[in-house]
Amino acid sequence: MSSFRKASKINQRTHRERHQPEKRAHLGLLEKKKDYKYRANDYHNKQNVLKKLKILAQNRNPDEFYFHMINSKIVDGRHKEKVKPVDEDTLEQKKLMESRNLTYVAMKRTIEHKKVNRLQSSLHLTDFTKSVKSNHLHFDDEGNPAEASTSKDVQQLENIGDLNIPDIDKKTLRKMNKMKLNSYNNLAQRIERVKQLSVIQRKMEMQNYLRNTSSERPKLVQKGSKNQAPVFVWKYERKR
Repeated sequence: MSSFRKASKINQRTHRERHQPEKRAHLGLLEKKKDYKYRANDYHNKQNVLKKLKILAQNRNPDEFYFHMINSKIVDGRHKEKVKPVDEDTLEQKKLMESRNLTYVAMKRTIEHKKVNRLQSSLHLTDFTKSVKSNHLHFDDEGNPAEASTSKDVQQLENIGDLNIPDIDKKTLRKMNKMKLNSYNNLAQRIERVKQLSVIQRKMEMQNYLRNTSSERPKLVQKGSKNQAPVFVWKYERKR
C-alpha cells in the first residue's frame, strides 16, 4: 500500500512556496516557518542565559575573591591578561628542589662531576694534539744537540713501512667514529647536568640563608634566572 501511495505522487505537481508580493519586494525574501523557528529559538536561548546571569549577580557574595581579579584588567571594554614575570626556575628544577634536600643535590653534583672528569680523561682530543708542534731535542754523548736523522726514534719511523700493520676496513672505521661521537654527546649532556645541579644547589643554599636570617630581609641585587641563583646583600651587623 505504501508503494502505491509513493507511485501515485509521481504525477503530482511540484510544491512551490509562495514568494514575496511585488509591493513588498523591497523587504527581501519572505520568511518561512523554519526561519522563524530558528530565530525564535535563538532569541529565547539568549533570554534564558541573561536570566541565569541576573540570578547569579543577585546571589553573589560581595566578599568573594578570585586571583583572576588582580591578574587581569579591562582595556577598551575588553578583559586582557596581565603579563606574568618569567619564572626563574624550570619545571625540573622545581621538582628536584621540592622532593630532595641540599645534601642529596650536592652528592649528585659530585658524582656527575667525577663522571665528567673520567670521560674527559678517556677521550683524546686529536685535533688539538695535531696542532701542537713537537720541540723535542736529541743530544749526543758530549751534550751537543744531535741531528734528527741520527735519532733512534726517527730511524724507527723511517722503517715503519716495513712493519706488518693490519688494515682497518671502512665499516670498522665508521663504527669507531660513531662510538666516539656518542661519547662526546654523552660528555656534553653530563656537563649540562653538572651545570643544572650547580644552579639548583646555589638556589637551595640561598633559600636556607634567607630562612635562617633573623634580622631584616637582605636587599635583592639581581633576580634569579634559569641559569643563575638570585643575588642578595645582607646588611652589615656589628659583632658584639
